[in-house]
Amino acid sequence: MSAACLRRWPLSRSGHCVIDPVAPWASISSSFPTTLLPRLSSAQLQPIRITPTQHSHYHHLCPSQPHLHNNLSILSTTTRPTHITPLPTFTTTRTMSSDDAYMSFLNKANADLTAGQSQPATTSSSSARIETIHTDVRIPAPLTSVDAFYISETDEPFEPVALKWDGAARGIWPDASHLSNLISPDKDLTADIETLSPSTFDPQNQYAGVLRAVRASAGDEQAADVKVYRVEVGRSRVEYFVLALDGQGGLLVGLRAKAIES
Repeated sequence: MSAACLRRWPLSRSGHCVIDPVAPWASISSSFPTTLLPRLSSAQLQPIRITPTQHSHYHHLCPSQPHLHNNLSILSTTTRPTHITPLPTFTTTRTMSSDDAYMSFLNKANADLTAGQSQPATTSSSSARIETIHTDVRIPAPLTSVDAFYISETDEPFEPVALKWDGAARGIWPDASHLSNLISPDKDLTADIETLSPSTFDPQNQYAGVLRAVRASAGDEQAADVKVYRVEVGRSRVEYFVLALDGQGGLLVGLRAKAIES
């Protein structure tokens, strides 16, 4: 603002500049590019007018400077939408048929899960079911206190064996065919059974406590005869039976260990 203007229109005088309360839209379009205005229809645009009270804030402006008048006319007018169309909302309505299909899917999934849990665990068709304790047979006490593992690709604990064998009273050892009948009544393992001596089974004397417990279960910890049967029960799966003859009880007693030998 120039000093000349202030001298001509001092603040103490009653005269003042009045800004045009209504700014025509032409003044906006002539001063601003149309690309800066919102893309709204004329029905959605309303001018906001400055009240006389607001005019008083500009009483010190000089009317001899029309460019200020035009600029303030532009500033005094603001566009605002009178109505904003809301964005479309999308809702999913589940029909009766979709509900029925969904419930049918859940019921089928639950039924399959229940059926899978109710079925007993079975071995693969290539593996045999092995028995180590016959019905109504008492496990000799020395076999229950053994805490040893057979070392292979998987370290498995030794487990008690007590099988009814009529030849024990006569000092007869079962051959591969008889042992297969004793431990695998459902599958013939005769061709998969090999007989080993204790020294062949334990060349490094790692299982001395196992051999001692088996002899003790037969009644003579020092002199009882012991044999080892190697049984292939599946692909890379082997079981070792370390056995002795219990003549008094008519039993084949000892320990069994599982092994993985690939």
